[in-house]
Amino acid sequence: MAPPSATIDETVIREDYPSKGSTTTTKVGAATNCKTVDTLAVDFSEVRTCTQLSSPGKTTVVGTQFSGPGSAALDNRKLWPNGTTLMVSIFGASPFVESKIKQFAVEWSNFANIQFVFVAPGNSDIHITCTPGGSWSYIGTDARHIPQDQPSMNFGWFNDQTADDEFRRVVVHEFGHAIGCIHEQSSPVSNIPWNKPVVYAYYLKSNGWDQAMVDSQVFAVADPSVTVDTPFDRTSIMEYSYPASFTLDGSSAPWNTDLSDIDKTFIMQLYPNFGLRRTTNDGVYLVNCFKGSEISSGVAYYSFLGSNDGQQPTAYIDVTKGSNVIWEGSPGSVSFPDGNTVNWAIVANAGSLGTYSHVGSARNKFESWNVYKDKYRLLYQVDGWSCYTVYWCF
Repeated sequence: MAPPSATIDETVIREDYPSKGSTTTTKVGAATNCKTVDTLAVDFSEVRTCTQLSSPGKTTVVGTQFSGPGSAALDNRKLWPNGTTLMVSIFGASPFVESKIKQFAVEWSNFANIQFVFVAPGNSDIHITCTPGGSWSYIGTDARHIPQDQPSMNFGWFNDQTADDEFRRVVVHEFGHAIGCIHEQSSPVSNIPWNKPVVYAYYLKSNGWDQAMVDSQVFAVADPSVTVDTPFDRTSIMEYSYPASFTLDGSSAPWNTDLSDIDKTFIMQLYPNFGLRRTTNDGVYLVNCFKGSEISSGVAYYSFLGSNDGQQPTAYIDVTKGSNVIWEGSPGSVSFPDGNTVNWAIVANAGSLGTYSHVGSARNKFESWNVYKDKYRLLYQVDGWSCYTVYWCF
């Protein structure tokens, strides 16, 4: 069963271990403790599923939709206002488990202009409990409609022996739902060729689900008119893990425990930092270029959003004219013919440890562009020049 006052659709995620299809919901303030679940007994080779919840009367469900581990698809009706600080309360967790939830939840804030502040239960946007049986979350702003004495998110199997990879996998996934992300396999562009008889048989045995439940929670695809999608990303933290036997073409999805590169850039586009100066769809790359013994550095500007690898930039401005710039600690500015101005001031170790640093004309942290440090990837070639990405931002 879903948490109280909830209708199952694309906005609730429940991972059905070890309850075999039944999830208990505890009111905030009732006695519960995450430590009652023996995580060490979990067989992580099993496929786990996550049910998405939607607040009744607040969401129009188009068909039956669902969400899960992976985050390159998002319900555009449920986004929080950009720059929101969400108040989060946790009830029923041990001090250790609570510290881990806090540690991994904020990974989204490295890339999205969304902040989480943890407060006592009673006046929060996201209310977390630790009721054994399943992990799930309401999608995005649907959490606003959940009474303070009821959970909007639950973690069902954490204890003080849970490994960091499992904390990260589940916490980052569920908080992805909380900021609007749906399951990656429900993306309209996923096109997974499911081996339905095998999947039906698995979930009937493991979760007690009938075919209608599997249809709504595994096979259903979200309406394109209410989603924002990137190309299907099997490495997304929002993607279900499933074995090759579940598909007709032998494709599978791994256990993803980290935000993928697409997750990071996608959520950065949806929740950009304040003062982001760009057109609706554009990107800027700081590149180092080589042509035999000649070298140069410059700014490549793309007026469209998408995979730009191998594509000629809309415009390019040479910055160094005969040398390679050390982008870190070398502030500068260029103006393109269409009026776009790019200012950069990259701090030392920008983009290290998987985090974004800042680029732009503003001085304060949240008034700058974010920039991602690349691995010197070949971006494009032209007239004998090969240009490699050092930093980029959308």
